[in-house]
Amino acid sequence: MAQTKQIDPMRWSEYLSMFSNGNRGRLMAIEIAGLAVGDQPLSGAAPLFAIDFDPAGKGDDLVITTGRDEVDYTHKISDPLEIWESQDDNGKVTALEVIDRSGSKTTLAFKS
Repeated sequence: MAQTKQIDPMRWSEYLSMFSNGNRGRLMAIEIAGLAVGDQPLSGAAPLFAIDFDPAGKGDDLVITTGRDEVDYTHKISDPLEIWESQDDNGKVTALEVIDRSGSKTTLAFKS
């Protein structure tokens, strides 16, 4: 059965490092949604390069990069508050959602 779960903030660095390594090159769409910006697609089908997190003492930013052999796009989320993971019936991650303190949501929807 498909499920969605919140990632513990104490595990973000470890989780995102492992996730990036296991999913590098996987195609994804990136969209942001929020009161200030509305719904905006940022990328339709870009390969994941990495997702990095700098904790509050080191900048409090989450950075999503895309590209195959080198970075060709970077999206920074300042002051992230929550990370949610959605999985399909087989346990494969289909989406990550990052909610920041302003209430904006960045969604990474992964292609099969």
